[in-house]
Amino acid sequence: MKIPYPLQLKLDYALEKLIIRHNELIKQPGYHLGTACAPRPAGYVEDDPLVGELNCTWYEQIQPQNEAVDTVIREILAQAQRTPPAKLARLSPDQVWVWGGPTPYWGGSMADDTLVRGADFFQARNVVYVYGPTTEKMLSLHSKYSKMLCQVNSNCRTPGALANSEEENAELLSRLSLQYPNIVGAMCDDFCTSFRYALLPERFEKIYRGVKKHNPALRVYGVIYVHELGRIHFRLVQEFIDVVNLWHWNKEEILNIDENLAKCEENFPGKPIILGVFLHEYGRSDVGAPPELLCYQLEKAREFLAQKRIEGIIILGDREINKWPASANAVRDYLAKQF
Repeated sequence: MKIPYPLQLKLDYALEKLIIRHNELIKQPGYHLGTACAPRPAGYVEDDPLVGELNCTWYEQIQPQNEAVDTVIREILAQAQRTPPAKLARLSPDQVWVWGGPTPYWGGSMADDTLVRGADFFQARNVVYVYGPTTEKMLSLHSKYSKMLCQVNSNCRTPGALANSEEENAELLSRLSLQYPNIVGAMCDDFCTSFRYALLPERFEKIYRGVKKHNPALRVYGVIYVHELGRIHFRLVQEFIDVVNLWHWNKEEILNIDENLAKCEENFPGKPIILGVFLHEYGRSDVGAPPELLCYQLEKAREFLAQKRIEGIIILGDREINKWPASANAVRDYLAKQF
């Protein structure tokens, strides 16, 4: 999207103010990323006894600066050239995935069925099961979904969930996929966040070989953020990633989603791409993503789907529904009312 200079300057100013305020607030004792939630109405009662830590004060503290950014984003979207409806594909339930699983972090829940509740909220047919253990109990719980991806690497896993090495976890999933045919692939969360210059292949080769050992048809997915594109060299791992799961960590990056997708295609030539949709905006505000921006991202996803440049979307996710009901409802309603 080509943003008019006055609006870009206005956005940059608001973002700098937000970043300053964010950096001030994260110095508070007890701050944990992703635990903020929307203000609760009087008499609100949490219906999940296994929900993790929630920060009910963050939103009020950062909202003045965050709302200034969102106001400019809405101005930009109001002036943006939109794709004609005839050039949009429909995001069918079979092309929608929901990301989640039992975790004590980021305001998540340790309930076994947290992803089930999240996927059913969005009426999605596919799930990305992460954080929790790779066990027959958990795979059986999600067996009603058409397609399922399961995490195999150690990044962000719930303590104790990865009982063995990443390679052994990958091989275990490969073997269990023969028993649970809805398992179609493995997810590597935060595929390259620990690298600075070149993504080294040894770790990912072991995971890849393990995933393919008993079921070569399984595909290995990797989480890549748009701010990593062009900074990290992916040439050494091309053969160990089958599908790129592309995410925008900072919400203003979504305004340049066309350029970001093109850059991803350059970094991973010929690789299928599936687009991630954050309900919680982690990078700038650490609060719920503005509904208008989420709807714009979904509209662009439909455009890319019509162009056969992406395979679908992954919504993150289950834990955000109760944290940010306005954002979650906006996504659910958009998907349900696609023309």
